[in-house]
Amino acid sequence: MNRKAWLTAGLTLAAVSLGQVSHGEPVPIEDLARIPAMTSVSVSIDGQSMFALIGPSEGDDQDRAVLASWDLTDLTRPPVLAAPDGDDSEFVAVRALKDGYAMTVVRQPYTGSLRGCSEGKMTGSTRTWVRKLFITDQNFDEFDEPFLDERSMRGVSKSTETCMRMEGRGSVVSRLPLDPERVVISRLDPRTFSTEIAYYDLQSGETSNIFKNTSSRSAGYIDDRDGEVMSASGLDEEGNTFQLDTYVRVHKGAPLELHEELSVDLVKRQELVVDAWDEESGRYFIVTNKFSDKANIYTYDPVSRKFSDEPVFAHPDFDASGVIVSSAPSRFGRVLGFAYSAEVRKVEWVDPEVGAIMLGLEQAFSGQDVRAIHISNDLNRIVFATEASNQPPRYFILEDQAQLTAIGNERPWINPQDIGQSKLVYYTARDGMKLPAILTTRAGWKPNDAPGKAIILPHGGPWARDYGGWDASAWVPFLTSRGFTVLQPQYRGSEGWGLDLWTAGDGKFGGVVQDDKDDGAAWLVNEGYAAEDKIAMFGYSYG
Repeated sequence: MNRKAWLTAGLTLAAVSLGQVSHGEPVPIEDLARIPAMTSVSVSIDGQSMFALIGPSEGDDQDRAVLASWDLTDLTRPPVLAAPDGDDSEFVAVRALKDGYAMTVVRQPYTGSLRGCSEGKMTGSTRTWVRKLFITDQNFDEFDEPFLDERSMRGVSKSTETCMRMEGRGSVVSRLPLDPERVVISRLDPRTFSTEIAYYDLQSGETSNIFKNTSSRSAGYIDDRDGEVMSASGLDEEGNTFQLDTYVRVHKGAPLELHEELSVDLVKRQELVVDAWDEESGRYFIVTNKFSDKANIYTYDPVSRKFSDEPVFAHPDFDASGVIVSSAPSRFGRVLGFAYSAEVRKVEWVDPEVGAIMLGLEQAFSGQDVRAIHISNDLNRIVFATEASNQPPRYFILEDQAQLTAIGNERPWINPQDIGQSKLVYYTARDGMKLPAILTTRAGWKPNDAPGKAIILPHGGPWARDYGGWDASAWVPFLTSRGFTVLQPQYRGSEGWGLDLWTAGDGKFGGVVQDDKDDGAAWLVNEGYAAEDKIAMFGYSYG
């Protein structure tokens, strides 16, 4: 897979058309199903390179994305492109690393024996996909595969090798922002089927192990400064419950020790994640719902074995989801903000400089979700994305906190006016329980419009949840562009809205949980969004 090409016409970084076709009709299925014009955008740690997948610009191969890289030090240069090899392989994702390198994911169709692996048939052939992860350079000259230890593959059957590729795909777990050459990867050991954490040298291709997961302990938080595994977790089965134990280091280089204070009861649906470590204080940032309905963020002192008296971040209505920490050399390790899961994923910025920039962007793109992709060391280059329920993701570069350049649009052929807009609502179930839901009105809807058609669209799982923003499954834009209002009820048993709602579904699926969807339909009628004889319900998986 060493083909490369230079783009000679069409897409350039400095001038990308973001215009939409104004057709005023339902969005065609083909426009929702076709390969995006741009997706999977990421920037290297050093800010020198940008990678993305882009739709084919010419030729008959219109159903496979093309790998692209840009030199951000010279925006006048066109990107380097690489098309997938063969007739059936496909690029499905790319992630920029550092020093002109990136990780990309390729999938290929597979038909053969799996012997029960990955939900395959025990006998006979299974038709499915096999994914491979590669490390490549910005010119796409070489594609290396360090995520399976090839030296240990000798004597392994073809079906076992395929199974390992399907079940142990590996990943880059830390880009090590301060290390000029190495990243930290996870990979599968074919001899033991256990996951290893290892350094990978981008230039030499050499690997060296850091940590090996076992049946009783798996790596957790990894220090981005040097790749040291600072925490681990393991399942401890005791009596009638399942307990998740967490091990942490008291300081750098110390052994991993079990801290019972960090143990949680999985039967009670308690969760705990070691999300970051503060170099100055030696304290950990812990995301947990152990003490409250909503997940909050605490600091934890491994010496005294005590949590902070109060959360360092808590939202009254939504689960906290993580700590945003700077990877820039001049601000390395500084807390920039705290993330939480509202109708979309949001950040409460606490760093005054970064926060001011992001707040300005959020105001400039009012009504859209703004997501930072890369923030340069001097804050003079911000690569970010915006999206909304009626706006596919768009990508921009802000330079010198003043000059805005459009990079691309995931689906520039879609007109936002043809799709409805989403918002978070709450409705009351028949037994008085308050339930959240994502409401997306039909395209062109205005207050006081007559009731119309509606769809109740339950999510799968059922331990899952919906988010607003652009619906990559395409069901919401498909339906709202055809005159349907869509309600996505976050029924009892939905995860990510607090512990009370999550556990309220226990033992009630098919009963009260089903009533929650019906009560959502009744709410649509009572609020004037839907006519009672024009409502349907459908979903996928559990939904």
